[in-house]
Amino acid sequence: MGDELKELGDSIAELQRLLGETSANNPIEAEEVKKNKKETFVRVTEDKHEGWLYLAKPQEGQTYSKEEILLLLKKNGIRTGYIMSNIIAMVKKGVYERSIKVALYKEAVEGKNGYYEFAIDTNLINTKTPRIREDGTVDYNSVNYFIGVKEGQLLCTYHPAVQGEKGYLVDGTELQPLSVGELPQMKGKGIKFEKETNQYFSEFDGRLDFKDTYEMQVNKVLSINGDVNQLNQKIEFNGDVEINGNIESGVVIRCTHSVSVSGVVEAAEIRAGGDIILKRGIQGSNKAKIIANGNVYADFIEHSEVRAQGEVKANSILNSEVYSDSTVTLTGKRGTVIGGYTHARKGISCVNAGNTSEVKTVVHVGLETKDYLKNQDVLKKDAYLRDQLKEVLEKLNHILAQKKKNPNSSQPGELVELNLLKVKKDELMQELQDNQREEDVISKVVEEARNAEIRVEGHVNRGVIISVDASRLPIQNSTQYMIYKGNNGVIEGSVIVVN
Repeated sequence: MGDELKELGDSIAELQRLLGETSANNPIEAEEVKKNKKETFVRVTEDKHEGWLYLAKPQEGQTYSKEEILLLLKKNGIRTGYIMSNIIAMVKKGVYERSIKVALYKEAVEGKNGYYEFAIDTNLINTKTPRIREDGTVDYNSVNYFIGVKEGQLLCTYHPAVQGEKGYLVDGTELQPLSVGELPQMKGKGIKFEKETNQYFSEFDGRLDFKDTYEMQVNKVLSINGDVNQLNQKIEFNGDVEINGNIESGVVIRCTHSVSVSGVVEAAEIRAGGDIILKRGIQGSNKAKIIANGNVYADFIEHSEVRAQGEVKANSILNSEVYSDSTVTLTGKRGTVIGGYTHARKGISCVNAGNTSEVKTVVHVGLETKDYLKNQDVLKKDAYLRDQLKEVLEKLNHILAQKKKNPNSSQPGELVELNLLKVKKDELMQELQDNQREEDVISKVVEEARNAEIRVEGHVNRGVIISVDASRLPIQNSTQYMIYKGNNGVIEGSVIVVN
């Protein structure tokens, strides 16, 4: 301890010499520091958040200087975060024989990532979770599918990232804030960006939709208030179609985006590049066609043909042909499929299948026959093209080898044959690439269908035919609470455990 005090005294004396000044009020000399400050000490908390100073009382008429104290703190590992008001008070008021906090750490101030603030309720966009009625059926009228916007309407504002501020411990160690980042700029059609305010506006009246997280677009909407009948029986529109009425028989609707119908659809044809929402359902008289590149939602589907690249959801399906590249779900407490043929590549879920009248009802999941045939055709074509390419390459190599042996020899038509073989090689390579793309597509289809299952949470009636891939299982005796899956060409049924 004596050596430390001597070193402290020497340091203070050196500081005074460099500053060319002495402390007021008869400052303590270096030798006197050693003698009179033997009980002075500095304490740093273990987490280095605080520094404390205890000053021993000096001899009468002597005092400490601010510079002496700062040097003492630095020598004892306190290099930043000084509480100068406390230090100055200790000097001026002579605060002795008490521990005083003289340094305090500073927390790093975290920054803020860039973010979008939306001026519309994004929870309403493409809301596809309808209300459940008291009787257990699903109210597809409650699906809030279209979000209308006006020309010039503010859609969202981007708030740039705010950088954080460094902090420190009292020993001078820097505390770094977490790094922050900017979000990608919003892109899409029908929107206008104003750089000065970082705001996005609608370019025209239409429907707001999101393609992905950072891509939104405003689509034009054709809105018809009333029924669509023989007077306006054909509608073609580049955008969305919204019909606040019924669609009568004979009507044809084609649009590039989605169709929403508030009323009942009769024997009509509807084709959409997006989703089709039939809030009251369809009674098609075995003539209606509903074809969507997206999903199909309907209160009921009766005597109609429905095809969707996405999912199909309805309260009931009756005597219809329904095809989904995804799933078919019969919603509500009575979600029922009766009669016809219902196919879903990834799976079917319903409450009841068939009825007590034993109407023939086929439910199929997995790969259809056409998928099997296409897969076989693609594989056969691949093998054929590779054989053809191998043969062409062998001929080319043979001609080139002969040319290397006898560079000066030339057979009649040799150059023509060589050029034809090169052309044939390029054609075969291109066909192989095209075929490989088809093979990738069908492989994805096969993978999606691999774990398909049929789930019936109520009754499976006699007359129902369960089908998985190419296998069929006619239900001979009615049963309930079943899951059906395929296993190496055999359909296996298991009971759903009901709590």
